[in-house]
Amino acid sequence: MATHSTALQHCFNEVATSAPMALERCLNQVVTSLQDAELKTSQSGDRTELGEAWRELQRQQPVWCKRYPDELRAAFTADQGKDAAARAPAARHTPNLELSLMDDSAIDGAIESSRLVSHVMPIVERPVSELDALVSSAMGLATVRPELNPLRPEIFAQSLRALINGAQVKPATGSLWMKHMAEPLGQELQSLYQRLVTQLKDANVQAAEYRVTQAAGAPARAQGAPGVAADAAADGSGGASNSGGGSGSTGAQANRGSTPSAGGHPGSAGQELPSGFASLSSRQISHALLRDFVSHGAGEHATQVLPASYYAEVDRELERLQAEAQGERDVAPEPPVPASYRDMPAVDRPQRNIGVQSRLNSEVWGDYAHSHERSLVRTRLRKDATQVAQVLGLELVRKVVNQIAQDPRLLGPVREAIVALEPSLLRLAMVDPRFFTEEEHPGRLLMERVALRSFKYNDEFSKEFASFFDGVQGSFNELNKAEIPDAQPFDLMLKGLEAVWAEQDRIESDPLEQAVAAMRFAERRQAEADQIAWGLSTRPDLETVPSVVQDFLFGPWALVLAHARLTDGANRIDPQGYLSVITDLLWSVKPEVTMRQPAQLFERIPPLLAKLREGLALVGQEADESFFQELMELHRPVLKLRRAKSRQDALESGHAPLSAMDADRVRLEDPDPEEKAAKSGQPWMSANELSALGFQETMPTDMAQLWAEEETSRPAPLEPAPAVAVAVAKAPPPPAVVLDPDTVLANLREGDWIDLYSKRRWLRAQLIWASTKGTLFMFVSHGGQPHSMTKRICERLIRDRFLRPVRMHGVVAGALDAVGREEPADATA
Repeated sequence: MATHSTALQHCFNEVATSAPMALERCLNQVVTSLQDAELKTSQSGDRTELGEAWRELQRQQPVWCKRYPDELRAAFTADQGKDAAARAPAARHTPNLELSLMDDSAIDGAIESSRLVSHVMPIVERPVSELDALVSSAMGLATVRPELNPLRPEIFAQSLRALINGAQVKPATGSLWMKHMAEPLGQELQSLYQRLVTQLKDANVQAAEYRVTQAAGAPARAQGAPGVAADAAADGSGGASNSGGGSGSTGAQANRGSTPSAGGHPGSAGQELPSGFASLSSRQISHALLRDFVSHGAGEHATQVLPASYYAEVDRELERLQAEAQGERDVAPEPPVPASYRDMPAVDRPQRNIGVQSRLNSEVWGDYAHSHERSLVRTRLRKDATQVAQVLGLELVRKVVNQIAQDPRLLGPVREAIVALEPSLLRLAMVDPRFFTEEEHPGRLLMERVALRSFKYNDEFSKEFASFFDGVQGSFNELNKAEIPDAQPFDLMLKGLEAVWAEQDRIESDPLEQAVAAMRFAERRQAEADQIAWGLSTRPDLETVPSVVQDFLFGPWALVLAHARLTDGANRIDPQGYLSVITDLLWSVKPEVTMRQPAQLFERIPPLLAKLREGLALVGQEADESFFQELMELHRPVLKLRRAKSRQDALESGHAPLSAMDADRVRLEDPDPEEKAAKSGQPWMSANELSALGFQETMPTDMAQLWAEEETSRPAPLEPAPAVAVAVAKAPPPPAVVLDPDTVLANLREGDWIDLYSKRRWLRAQLIWASTKGTLFMFVSHGGQPHSMTKRICERLIRDRFLRPVRMHGVVAGALDAVGREEPADATA
């Protein structure tokens, strides 16, 4: 390019400065992706190839990060040589001639670079379109010329290809690198382009306009502008407006040109769509075409105009729908949900059939409760469409909505809400036909976040769900009334809902954080107690110590020592003297010593007992008198001396043998203290801690003596509600799934949802913490109520189907996958 403005030069500097760190992040993700692929593949040859690829990439990374800025600068400079010729209106690009002058390896590299760009473009399409207009203006061009943008994705792909070529690796290795480079490169370019757009706007650079070209018999369309944004630019509208029937339009009607065609619609005289696009003229678009649109877009045909035959059929369909619409309004409303359906256990209610053809509650969704009203919106938008991509986008919305409406994980009202939102989604598809393929697009995010948030609830008739659903209903109804010129209305609605949810979560988070902190402290305390017990087991003065005292030392007292150490701010070795008292305890239970020194024992016992009780009170075990009763039995032979009337009696009693009971208690039941100390169980908690952490919520279900009581409240086999009252699935209910506790627990991750039967009620709860050993779990249900349980309790609940995992995967992603796998058996609109 001949000259650059100062603002554009600043952009080049920003790119070069940020390039090393951006490439490092990108390559780290590629290495991770290759490692994942290596672990998943079952072919030894592929595993070797993938392993070699990521190891070699790690070796190349430091060199590449150093060279990358220079490669980009060289690419910018090389692009200047093409600028002058490309600016000329008569300049023609002859790719076939260029390819014929390349050798095979160069052709392969060019193809791989092109493939990389094709995968990157869907990620950066939005910011790069805006950047094209700003850069063209900065270059002094009157109209947008994307092919002259020196910062276009092709330049970055070529620079990466140059680095790969310089690495002198096998072609297969370079291909693997390029294959796994698309997503991380797209993410980095998206962030970069957004920064550059802001930088140019801050420099007061005004975006260039798209040039309008008029072909004979074809609608006017802006050159280079994607989708209907070009149409808006062509007629100067700058955005979309709403069309009849409350549906959103793109202003495309005005952009179709003036060439008359059948039915008064524009059409390209003598121009035919490719055979694969013939189904655009029918009410049903072929599944193969739609699947390809999801994966790759409509390619070069995305902006192609539609033939007259398409509009003629749309007119016929619109006439039919308008005639049928009044008949649907005259149909009596659906009867209310019967009490028998409401009274069923939430997790066992049969699923109601809901789809794009369903009639919804008019009191909730107004006119759009009628399927014909929604179909009218879609058909009117099809009539307004000017390009292939818009028609495919409208059909994609219908199919994705229908798939989500059949997702069994979502409650009926949530699925109905997605169906009711279809008009707004259709209007959005007119301005952004492939928005569903962008994970971070506000339109897709709104549906995904509402669906994921609804996982907190498993009962559509509960007060908690009603509170959540009121906000969703209000937001969706507002969207259906709003104009949809772009994604901003969806973004605003999502932010409003998330603000409400965040406040609710904040209210619940404080007690939950305290509960999780208490659980983690109990786990740390137990781990510390286990280490202390091991250390105590090596004491030489443990010899001949009764088993009951060893159990006390390795269990409750080790816990006391651990608690004192973890809560001691001064980090002392023996806080509060609980460690030193052990010497007196062990000495006091050795009769061969204490019988000779009874006075010393009498002096030590009171402070010893007081210290032991003090320590046990520290961890909430002060009410347990069993150990002190055992200890008294061990001290009994010496205590008898205190009641002796004379020294002679004491001498005569001498070293009288202990009673049979005493001897049995003194006998070492476990000759290996270290083995006994190594046996660690669940983290110990006091009754107050157990109650605060929600153990009482699940304990009754686990206690065998209460099974008879619980039996009366177990979920009974259910019969479907009457078909006349509630439309349920026609297929018979599936048999109860047998759950394997080990598999369920192994697959549980923090954030996963379960259905939990507690206190005679089915609750939806989320796993928020699991111990490092996988032996303790904490769930939380609505209102921040914790439910903590051991692995043993979990296993029992799972076997009895009182704990059921909820399948976790993206709702919209799952719907898109279903659209891509097979033709769904949905109703026609």
